[in-house]
Amino acid sequence: MRTMTTAVLCAMLLVPCSAAMGAEATSHEANSARTSRTFVVNNRAANASDDNPGTVARPLKTIQAGASLARAGDTVLVKEGIYREEVVPPRGGTSPQKPIIYRAAPAEEVSIRGSERITTWVDQGDGVWMVELDTSFFKGYNPFAIPVWGAWLHRGRDRRLGDVYSDGEASLQKMKIEDMRATPNTWYTDLSHGYVNAKDFPEARKYPGGKIKIWANFGNVDPNRTMTEINARETAIFPEKSGLKYIVIDGFDIRHTAPQWGDIYWTEKGAVGPKYGYGWTIQNCTITNSRNIGISLGVTDAVHFPRRDEGGLLEGGSNIPPLDKIGHHVIRNNVIRRCGQTGIYGCYGAVGCLIEGNVISESNYRKEWFGTNQAAIKILFPIDVVIRNNLINGMPGESNNAKGIWLDWGSQNTRVTGNIIRDFGNNRGLFLEVNFGPIIVDNNVIVRSSVLVESNGVVLAHNLFDECHFHFMASPKRTVPYYKPHSTVRAGKTAVSLLHNRIYNNLIIGGDGFNYDGLLREGSSASGVDANHNVFLDGAGPFPGKDDKSVVDSAETGLVLEGVGGIRTLKMKLPDAVFQGKHPLITSKLIGRIPLADMCMENPDGTPLDITFDFNGRPIDPARVMPGPFQNIRKGKNSFVLRPRTPTN
Repeated sequence: MRTMTTAVLCAMLLVPCSAAMGAEATSHEANSARTSRTFVVNNRAANASDDNPGTVARPLKTIQAGASLARAGDTVLVKEGIYREEVVPPRGGTSPQKPIIYRAAPAEEVSIRGSERITTWVDQGDGVWMVELDTSFFKGYNPFAIPVWGAWLHRGRDRRLGDVYSDGEASLQKMKIEDMRATPNTWYTDLSHGYVNAKDFPEARKYPGGKIKIWANFGNVDPNRTMTEINARETAIFPEKSGLKYIVIDGFDIRHTAPQWGDIYWTEKGAVGPKYGYGWTIQNCTITNSRNIGISLGVTDAVHFPRRDEGGLLEGGSNIPPLDKIGHHVIRNNVIRRCGQTGIYGCYGAVGCLIEGNVISESNYRKEWFGTNQAAIKILFPIDVVIRNNLINGMPGESNNAKGIWLDWGSQNTRVTGNIIRDFGNNRGLFLEVNFGPIIVDNNVIVRSSVLVESNGVVLAHNLFDECHFHFMASPKRTVPYYKPHSTVRAGKTAVSLLHNRIYNNLIIGGDGFNYDGLLREGSSASGVDANHNVFLDGAGPFPGKDDKSVVDSAETGLVLEGVGGIRTLKMKLPDAVFQGKHPLITSKLIGRIPLADMCMENPDGTPLDITFDFNGRPIDPARVMPGPFQNIRKGKNSFVLRPRTPTN
C-alpha cells in the first residue's frame, strides 16, 4: 500500500467575485477572491460524466476534465480505478499556499496508464497471438512506429517505443519474427512500418494511415483472458505549456508510458514532469515501466532550446534561465522501477530541487538500448540541489550500464546525503562528471559500487564504502562552465584538474580502497586531493602519499547488507582500531573556500553547511566524532536498520 498524506477533502462552491471588481478585474484578483474547490473524479461511478460539476454525487469521468476546471488552490481528487488517459495540466497555481493539487484518494489505488487493454488477439498457434489495429487507434502517438532515438544513444535505435504487457510484466521486443516465435514473453512488429530514421522524428506524430500488426508469444497464456496491454501514450501527467508553477501530484500509480530518449539538445519528457516549470511537488507515486524517463525535470521547450545544429546548446549551460525562474521542485517518497533510461532525469530544469525519500530500482533492467544517459538519477547542471535519504538499487551481477547517482556538468553547491546506493559494480554507483563544486557527499552507505570523481571541489565525508572501487580523473581536454554562487550566471569556463577535493572521516571496507594502480586515471595528478582521518578495514588501503592520520586495520568486518523493498539491514563487526583515530567535525570553515566556484560549503539559502548530524539524524558530538555515517557505532557487532527516511510532507 502506498504512503499517502492524509487530508480532509470536501467539495465547495465558488464564491462570486464582488461586483465592485467589475469587468476590469484581473485573473489574479479574481483568484484571490474565490474559495478553493475540490473536483471529484470517479470513472467507476455509473453516472460519471465530464459534463458533471465534479461533486461526490455527480463526479467527473476523466482527470483531464478536472484539470480543465481547476484553478489556483483547487484539488482534483481522483477515486479508485484505472484511468487510461494523458493528463495535460493547462495551468498551475499562484503560490506554495495556492497550488493546483492532483491527488489520489487516500487509501485507494488510482492508476494512470499510458497503455490500452487489448482483448482482440487472434491465435496463431504455438503460443503466438496477433492483433491488427488501425493506426487511428493510437490517436496521434503510435509508439510502435517510433524508433528509440536521441543524442548519446549508442545502441538500440532499431527498437520501438512500444511494448506489450501481460498482467503487469513487460515482454521483450524481438527484431525477427522467427525469434519471437521461439521465445515466450516476447513480441514483434514489422519494422518497415512507421519511422526508422532519426531525421523523421520531428514528424513522428504525423502517421500514415493503414494498419499495424503486433505479434506476441504469450506461452501458455490466453491474452484475451488476462490483463494484456500495449503502450499508446507518451506521458501520464505532463503539460503542453512550459513554465507552469506550483502543481502537486500525489499518490498515483503511473505505468506504461512511452516517452522518447531524453536528449538535452531536443526534448526531454518523462511519465511525469513539469516541462520547465517551477515549484512542483511530485510525491507518494509509484512509477513503473516508463520506456525511458520516469520523472523528467529538464529541457522540453524548443523555443528556448533549439537544436545544437540550429545554434543552441553548443557549449552547454550558456543559456540557463535565472535560478529563481525554474526548478525548485520537490520529488519525494516515490517508488520508481524499470525505466529504460533513468528514474529521475533533469538538464537545466532541476536547479534548486529537493529529491528525497525515493526508492529507485532496475533502471534499464532489460538492457534493450545503451547510451551515456542511463542512471537511477541523472542530473546536468544541478545547482543548489539536495539529493537525500533515497534508496538506489542496482542489479547485482548485471552489466546494464545504468549508474546510480550521476551528476554531470555544472554541479555547484550540490549535496548528496543519507542515501543507500548498492550493487552497481563497475557501472558506477556515484559518478561526478566535469564539475567544479562544491559537491558535498556525506553520510551515505555505498556498497559494491564503483565511484568516479571527475570534478573539482568534491567533499567525501562520513560515508561508508564497502567493496567499492574508486577512480579520480582530471579532464584537461574538456572545458566546462562554473557559475556565480547560487545562480545560473556563468562565471567562467575551464578544465577539471581535481583541485580542492577533500576525503575525510569515511569508513572504507574491503576491496583495495585507495591503494591500487587504477586510482588515478589517465595520468591524473592527486596534488589537489587531501585525504585524511579515514578508517580502512578488511584489506582496503589509504590514498598513496596521504591519509597519514587515518586508521588502517586488516580486521574483517563481515559486512552484510540485506533486506527487501525499501528496508535494508546492515550488519558489521568493528575492531578496536576504529575508535582510536581522531576525526574533525566537518564544517564549512574547515573545508574552506572552493576555488573557481568561489564559495564554501553552503545550504541553498547561503548559510554555512556544517555536517552535524549522521545518517539517522543523530547529532555529531564535536568532542567525539566517529568515522562513517553512524555515530552510535560500537566495538564488535553492529546492526542498523536502514530505510529512506520519510520526509515531512
